[in-house]
Amino acid sequence: MNSVRNVAVFFGGRSVEHEVSVVTAMQALAALPVDRFHGIPVYISKQGTWHSGDALRELEAYRDIERLLSRATHVTLRPEPQARHSLLEVASKRGLLAAGRSRSIATIDAALPLIHGSHGEDGTLQGLFELCDLAYAGCRPAAAAISMDKRLSKAVLRSARLPVLDDVVIDRAHWRSDAEAMCVQVESTFAPPHFVKPLSLGSSIGVTRVETREQLRDAVDTALTYDLQCLVEPAQEDIIEINCAVLGRGRDLRTSVCEQPVAAGTLTYADKYLSKPGSKSARTTGMKGSQRLIPAPIPVQLTQRIRDAAATAFHAIGAEGVARVDFLVRPESGWFAVNELNTVPGSLAFYLWEPAGITFPDLLTRLIDMGLERAEEKRGTTFSIDSWLLRGEPG
Repeated sequence: MNSVRNVAVFFGGRSVEHEVSVVTAMQALAALPVDRFHGIPVYISKQGTWHSGDALRELEAYRDIERLLSRATHVTLRPEPQARHSLLEVASKRGLLAAGRSRSIATIDAALPLIHGSHGEDGTLQGLFELCDLAYAGCRPAAAAISMDKRLSKAVLRSARLPVLDDVVIDRAHWRSDAEAMCVQVESTFAPPHFVKPLSLGSSIGVTRVETREQLRDAVDTALTYDLQCLVEPAQEDIIEINCAVLGRGRDLRTSVCEQPVAAGTLTYADKYLSKPGSKSARTTGMKGSQRLIPAPIPVQLTQRIRDAAATAFHAIGAEGVARVDFLVRPESGWFAVNELNTVPGSLAFYLWEPAGITFPDLLTRLIDMGLERAEEKRGTTFSIDSWLLRGEPG
């Protein structure tokens, strides 16, 4: 019989998708099977400070964040390999480990990173876990970084012979030095209308549809406040969005049912995450509360092609755990293109697995078990050798 493992659930973060992450984490903490796992909340504030404590388990408490954090404990994690990893209390006055004694408030066996977007979904947090030799669910750093960078992910998808849209990448320094030349490059590459997107963000934040030179300038200015680079793509007419989730490691992959999010025009941040902005349903159901058609009302053959493409995309970037692959689709002609991969999707896309009989607790169990399995495999890897060249010892 498996013993109960302590799982630290990391959420929030220095990300424009901060609030969505909080909702996902509250759902996961409530759904973790208590016979297998004890969830320990680790909330990362918008300023980047880490906090833990039972007060962080209640979604309504986040309405007054200052009061909530006054009831939580400021913590940190040493980036050192250990048999069991400790969350250490940080003294509030000087920002040092409490009284110099490194008081542990909890030990953790594995991490469940649920930060959407920057400083969490992009491989940075996963890199810390690698330094610690801490088991964690989801993608390793390289796959996470590739999925977040739209330019890199497109290069990988093209190499896997998957259809993606053409694009022009604009960096902040070049834009500030010669915006006119960049506008000419965009317009000579493909005719308007265009979509402008920050290179490494999701949730439709900073995304703008443009039809004129003036709108293009404003949209690029906006996108470059969120990222050092942005992407311009040709707008596609008469399309729908279709999403498919993938679960697994290596070649052992499973694809979910397809969904069609329902909204007029391009999906906004509110369309994706809130059924009614500010409603109780929005605060408790997250992505599941959004309007969507499951299964997507598209031909069976097209559905299978999209599911196959989702699995190919997942494998191509080296993803592990669960990811949602988003597509732009014209059902009448059968045309589609991969739009993006989300390696920490909102609500972990658990609602796409329910039709196949995989409940949210089942999904969480599989994700954590895959992370524990990968950590065990890593222990068989050699990272250093018994020599010391600075002492003149041979290799």
